[in-house]
Amino acid sequence: MAHEPDITLAEARAIVDRALAKARALHQAGAFVLVDAGGNVVTVSRIGEGPPSSVWVSRAKAYVSSVQRAPSARSATNWRDNPAVFSAFQRLMRDDIFPGPGAMPIRKGDRVVGALSTGGGLGPWTEIPGVDPSELMVDGAPANAEDMIIADALQIPYSNQHPDVQRLVGPRVTERIDDLPHCLAGARRYADGAIEYAKTKGLRAGIVVVDEMGQPVQMDRMDGAPPQSIDMAEAKALTALNFQRPTSEVDRRFSVDRLAQIRAIVHYHVLAAGGGLPITQDGDVVGAIGVSGAGNDETNEEIARGAIKAT
Repeated sequence: MAHEPDITLAEARAIVDRALAKARALHQAGAFVLVDAGGNVVTVSRIGEGPPSSVWVSRAKAYVSSVQRAPSARSATNWRDNPAVFSAFQRLMRDDIFPGPGAMPIRKGDRVVGALSTGGGLGPWTEIPGVDPSELMVDGAPANAEDMIIADALQIPYSNQHPDVQRLVGPRVTERIDDLPHCLAGARRYADGAIEYAKTKGLRAGIVVVDEMGQPVQMDRMDGAPPQSIDMAEAKALTALNFQRPTSEVDRRFSVDRLAQIRAIVHYHVLAAGGGLPITQDGDVVGAIGVSGAGNDETNEEIARGAIKAT
């Protein structure tokens, strides 16, 4: 019998989809990051109009909530009052951490199996232009958008992680919808295509889709894929985007010394291994997909090609 993770990709996607639905109802944009109990990414979705930094902030908060087994607001309060302790945690933690509210642990019974976070452009707004004030109420009392969305997604009672916020007016966002990877719907189609292709081959992988600027829009780690597969898939997607060619061709096009020089300059991890492909439209590179963890380089690239062909 195959081992099933504590939180499956299907469960994670369902939670994030509820968060996306609520965010869209409130005309908001941001990134939702769901990690497992070890703080490893299971799925990430960024509404295109959300700031690119929202993925980094959300991931750092989700990691804190998961490994601390508590709302990130609790750690944020402790660290704000004890900067020396925060500095120690920064050195000791395996991943980057962010001292801010907005992430909540995910529980199954008495066990924490992961955490969900949002961040960046989605804040604890108590007012949003054009949104009926009643939409920002819970049980007849004023609430804030960020904590409402997290509560809706996790189907838990509303909990205010921002008690210091009395009134905060947030922006109203209009989401762009098209078939390019800078749009979440477009990026999801490529990710879903890769997931379905991998399933038909009995493979499990981490998949990342980035937009034309190299910012992540959708990330998914299939059940059973290595935890590191997301980070490696992101590196492949960025390599394919910036070199504007399949990652399997990069080490054939550039010498070892030349690649070493490039790695010393650029602000991303260059990974010249099969599994990363640029996404093109009318001859222009409009994004990239990275796949990792499905075995060898040829298999990872096959999944990426299958996703592009299906989209």
